Amino acid sequence: MKYTCADDIDSHPARYLGSAFEPRRPLPEPESPDLRAAPGHSDPLAQAFSSLQRIHQSLDLAVVLPTTVSEVRQLLQVERVFLFRFEPDWSGVVEVEDCAPGCLSLRGQQVYDECFADKWVSAYTQGRVQAVGDVDQAELTPCHRDFLKGLGVRANLVVPLLAHDRLWGLLVAQQCSAPRPWRLAEVQMMQQLAVQVGLAIQQAELHQQMQAELNAHRQAEAQLLHKAQRSHDRHLESIGTLSGGMAHDLSDILTPIMLAAEMLKQPALDSEQQQQWLNRIHTSAHRGVSLVDQVLSFAQGMGGQRAEIQLAYLLGELVQTLQEICPAGLTVTSRLRQARLWTVHANAIQLHQTFMNLCRNGFEAMAEGGTLHLEARNLWWRGAPEHPHIKPGAYVVVTVTDTGTGMTPAVCDRSCDPFFTTRAEAGHSGLGLSTAQGLVKSHGGWLKTSSRPGHGTTVEVYLPAIATPAELTATPMPAGLEGGNALVLLVMADDPAREWHRALLESYGYRVLVAEDGADAIALFIQHQAELGAVVLDLTLPTLNGTAMLRRMQHILPALPLVALGQGDLGEVAVTTLDSPDSATLLVTLAQVCAPDPGQTQQ
Repeated sequence: MKYTCADDIDSHPARYLGSAFEPRRPLPEPESPDLRAAPGHSDPLAQAFSSLQRIHQSLDLAVVLPTTVSEVRQLLQVERVFLFRFEPDWSGVVEVEDCAPGCLSLRGQQVYDECFADKWVSAYTQGRVQAVGDVDQAELTPCHRDFLKGLGVRANLVVPLLAHDRLWGLLVAQQCSAPRPWRLAEVQMMQQLAVQVGLAIQQAELHQQMQAELNAHRQAEAQLLHKAQRSHDRHLESIGTLSGGMAHDLSDILTPIMLAAEMLKQPALDSEQQQQWLNRIHTSAHRGVSLVDQVLSFAQGMGGQRAEIQLAYLLGELVQTLQEICPAGLTVTSRLRQARLWTVHANAIQLHQTFMNLCRNGFEAMAEGGTLHLEARNLWWRGAPEHPHIKPGAYVVVTVTDTGTGMTPAVCDRSCDPFFTTRAEAGHSGLGLSTAQGLVKSHGGWLKTSSRPGHGTTVEVYLPAIATPAELTATPMPAGLEGGNALVLLVMADDPAREWHRALLESYGYRVLVAEDGADAIALFIQHQAELGAVVLDLTLPTLNGTAMLRRMQHILPALPLVALGQGDLGEVAVTTLDSPDSATLLVTLAQVCAPDPGQTQQ
């Protein structure tokens, strides 16, 4: 139901029993004999207060509100009492009701008054009440009178309900069959009851809020306990695997030694046979030493001296060694960007052991031939939920990819568990990947393994890089500015800054062509002009004039976005200029001017 206006708030307050609003004030003792206790009977007002105080201790609105309207109707002997609760837009609903038999029920009715927010909210919030003793005689607006008469109301008493210093709703008493002259004591009693109900509502809402927070904490605690239990179970499983693997490997090592020791006691052995058994002891002892070294590396991966290392040289030597020792039918390839890789702070021996373990695993997964590929690149890592304690920043990523048999998801998930191996019959201890993971973690990085049966395996090693220019990292990196695989030509002479920008743009989904001078830039521009999305050019290039180069590019591709870094006399060239830009500004600019690659968008 809907009505469009309400009683005028400016009605004279002295007309208390007509249509008036009365400010809250200290209440005198009621003088009406109707509301005083008769001799030998208890005070009905005291009974109502006592009942409401008991109810409000229950903190259950499902009990407080229905009992309130029932108490009020019994106390005032009226035909209808209800509680009206407001919504945020000041519409509302009749929440609970108690009415006489044959009286029209309003429970659940939705009501909206377009004038209420402007005319009534302020008055009711200040504690005023409305008393209409006779709808036909009161000074009401026509629409309000029609609204009340449509509900069959002859007399109306409205008291505000305040909770948490806000207008929660209204407590309404109505007489339908005849007018009802509201006495001052009755109005004062309704005000007192409204105060009690408001306190009950306030306490109940606080209780509900606390219960909701408590339930949320319990759910979070249950989830943490569940994760902790899973971690504990996995830990116990790993310990069992570790113990079983060590027992199995030690048995394989000690059994030949014990057998050889018994055989050497035989006097009939000639010198050649003795040497054979001694060689077995020597071989088994070396296997034992190797096992101990692997276990120590796995358990104490953070030992050893560290220094600033250029991984391009370490990996270059590793690739050369692998090409010399790789079995027939296997090929080793690499792409290391040797002159541009950032440096890392690491132990060279431990990293060499890590990459050698990964490459040997790749060899063994390609028993029927294949290709092992090593690649290293700079990367600005933006962070990920699976590594919440690792800060975003500059990293060098080394990727080892084989074209072997691959792994199922279940095997891939457990590939780094100690002593877990699918090739135990070939003498593998299952410590290769777990040792590599421990060494990489000790350097502040992590491993990422992906594989599919029949499609080979890729292991990515993330290591924190040293080279991060301070002026480029001063501004936090923005989110939601992905490049959509657009191709960008980056022309910069300064090697550290150029590689930092390349890694940053690639991490945001751009494909990046890099030129160190003007000649390379023009060659790449002409070669890739059909697919270029933008050009980013440093105006301080040592060779060729940056302005002349931009002018030539614009002549060839007038619609191509051009972004100039630094200051220069650009004349008539249509270019976006960034003076001493930070990386965040560059990303925002490219997101505005560079269209994503359409072929990539369709995929």
